[in-house]
Parts: sequence; structure tokens; C-alpha cells
Amino acid sequence: MNMETDTGQNALNLTPDYTVDARNQPCPMPILMLKRLLKTIDKNLSSSENSNSKIMILIKATDPNSQQDLAHFCQIQQLKIVQQMIVDDEFHYYIEK
Repeated sequence: MNMETDTGQNALNLTPDYTVDARNQPCPMPILMLKRLLKTIDKNLSSSENSNSKIMILIKATDPNSQQDLAHFCQIQQLKIVQQMIVDDEFHYYIEK
């Protein structure tokens, strides 16, 4: 998986609705933290009228294994990785739900 190196600005100027801070967490914690957030989002959306709106999630991780793990998880869950980059030795993933 190709990751672009960035100085801190995401190229697409994406604004996350939610941020998962999984820095300094070993695998599989970034995935588990994302799963927990997705459950909360789904619970909130089921009681909301805007269940068709797209949601942007930013995941910050330092574990290099998160690249493969998140790509695989997103594929299974039918989530879209819109942008991914390395910022100051961190992996940033913008995921659309």
C-alpha cells in the first residue's frame, strides 16, 4: 500500500467528523478502536434521520501494521479509505463511512 509523505496538511482538505487516536497502540488496537467508534456511529444513526449522510473518520496510528490491517478491515466492512499519509512518523487514514 502506498502512503504519501506529508507535512501535516491533507491534500484533499478533508475534515473528519470523528478522530480515532490509536497512536502508540499495538495491533489490533487501531482496528478495535475503529470498530467501537463504528458501533457508536451506527447506534446514533439508527435514531437519526441522516442515516444516508457520509461520515469522515480520521485514524492516527503509529503501528506500521495498521496499513495492512486497516486496508483489509475497510474492504470487509465496505468502508472507503479516501486518503492515507505519513505525518511526523504517524500514519493518518481518512476513512469514509
